[in-house]
Amino acid sequence: MSTLAVRPAIPQDEIFLYELYTAVRGPLFALAPITLAQREHLLRMQFQAQLSSYSQQYPNSCYHIVLLDGRAVGRLWVAPGNHAFMLVDIAIHPELQSKGLGTALVLRLQQEATRARLPIQSVVDRFNTGSLRFHQRLGFSIAREDMLNYYMEWRPVPAL
Repeated sequence: MSTLAVRPAIPQDEIFLYELYTAVRGPLFALAPITLAQREHLLRMQFQAQLSSYSQQYPNSCYHIVLLDGRAVGRLWVAPGNHAFMLVDIAIHPELQSKGLGTALVLRLQQEATRARLPIQSVVDRFNTGSLRFHQRLGFSIAREDMLNYYMEWRPVPAL
């Protein structure tokens, strides 16, 4: 039986986190008419920009490494708030996607949110249909939308 766990990210995790980022986001650039060096530079810039943006937008957030049997396989970024938990980002290495790891992590967060009596919010890129299906399968609904994103929300069932 496998053990799924999370631990806070530390500076030494940056190599893994960048490799995860390129595994997840890299295919989006595979067909771009750019050199390998340009692709690497672009991915590294976007990785750093994402880290900086999330850290600034969610200063009290918790950035975690997802471990399967002690091996880093993903990341989970959650920002607890007074009115909601923000699921900032969740990523599982593509080789391990569709095995229930992301679902297990979100179910754990939903249990925590239920205990706190708070909703969970998440932003999904309109063009990321897989992420949209993932969220909807876990009970999230679209609270609002704009040209780029769906703003998703999950609410705990009130106790009787």
